[in-house]
Amino acid sequence: MEAMPVAKPRPSRAPRTPQQARSRRTRERILEAAVACFEETGYDETTTTQIARRANLAVGSLYGYFRDKRTILLEYLHETVEEIAELVVRELDPEKWRGPDLRPSVRSLVRRVVDAQTIRPGVQRILWERFFKDADFRAVFLRIETRVRRALETLLTTLLADGRVRIAEPTTAAFLIHSAVQWTTVRLTLGDAQVDTDAAMDGVADLVSRFLFESDPKM
Repeated sequence: MEAMPVAKPRPSRAPRTPQQARSRRTRERILEAAVACFEETGYDETTTTQIARRANLAVGSLYGYFRDKRTILLEYLHETVEEIAELVVRELDPEKWRGPDLRPSVRSLVRRVVDAQTIRPGVQRILWERFFKDADFRAVFLRIETRVRRALETLLTTLLADGRVRIAEPTTAAFLIHSAVQWTTVRLTLGDAQVDTDAAMDGVADLVSRFLFESDPKM
């Protein structure tokens, strides 16, 4: 009886990358390419054709992800400010403010905010320019500001209940502290402050500490 042929095992194929994962990677390539173009050429001068070329994509493929360069920049803003807000909110956890001297915590908070927002200063400047020109960009900034101020207000309420700060009212204090830190950071980011960044951070930290604490920071 003739032996049946033995089927040869098929060579194993590399697992296919899920479409969703490939799509995410392409989206990130577009965002990174756009940021690089914005930094090199400026927002107004950058075209979607330049962005697509930088991302090694056809222009038509880019339009499958983003309508135009404005939506690309807006998406980048969403991702960036969410990351920054998460970092800042973690710094505002009341459990991190239990030490005998709170001034180092203030300094750490200020440095965290400034460091986070001065990464890629070229595109940060573009984003802040959009804040004053475009309501959608402004809405994103203000939404994140609300989140940070609420976390700051919660922290100040806790410290006030413990008798560790001399503020009269946490909501107003949160607004004043956020404004001092945020707008100093914006001026540093825009590059027109003409002051040393480290000196500015130290000055803001000292300003906030004086506002919060009595003459004895340990209270």
